[in-house]
Amino acid sequence: MANAPPAAARATRCAITTDPQALVGYRTNEEWLRLLDEVNGRLAELETALDPAQHAQVLALLQGIDAVHRESLHRLVRLFKEGVVEQVVTDPAIRTLFGMYDLLPPEQPGCAKVWDFIGEKEAPALREGDLPHWSPAPVLQPPAEGEALLCRMEEGTILLAQAGGEFRALDAACPRHGGLMMGGTLRGLSWICPLGPGCVYDLRDGSRLGGGAKLECHPVRLDSGGRVLVGFGMPFDPQRPAF
Repeated sequence: MANAPPAAARATRCAITTDPQALVGYRTNEEWLRLLDEVNGRLAELETALDPAQHAQVLALLQGIDAVHRESLHRLVRLFKEGVVEQVVTDPAIRTLFGMYDLLPPEQPGCAKVWDFIGEKEAPALREGDLPHWSPAPVLQPPAEGEALLCRMEEGTILLAQAGGEFRALDAACPRHGGLMMGGTLRGLSWICPLGPGCVYDLRDGSRLGGGAKLECHPVRLDSGGRVLVGFGMPFDPQRPAF
């Protein structure tokens, strides 16, 4: 037919129709974490490069942008039905954005505001350890499958393990017993606390068998040199099956 669209155009329409939720062009969760790390690093560099007048101008600009975003997002979230926020913040990128603008449910911690990374006049600048960042674990090599280590880091003592084919990093202090879980046992995807019977944590999301306070989980990745890097102050997306 003379008016038929080109084949490429027809194929594009077909793809959109049959797969309307394909995340074309979206970053993976790992790429999102790397983007956060890159932005935080550039902001930290900017802080040292600015003179006082430039610092004040950049801070005023960021606060203005924040005010625009804050007003818009709060108006948008007001229109959500009950339970929608809890659903959408399971996405790491949305959780980061909502955390920046104090829109997370009360039980979920928020994130630093953009200008926190270059300091505010009313408050002291954040320490380096308070910013979202990756820290190398003090291990000579990554733990093998079924192996768990307790690592003393500047941010605290971390349980580092490989279980289910993935690296896991969780806070090593038991919330129930208030002590480090030295001498605990790794069994499958569970960490058995040595401080009391029946105290077992799921390494995938830090939840405690039978309920109670969870262990905080941290993202883990390997750098180009093979070092194990643990993420602090950044979103963690538990990879659990949906059944």
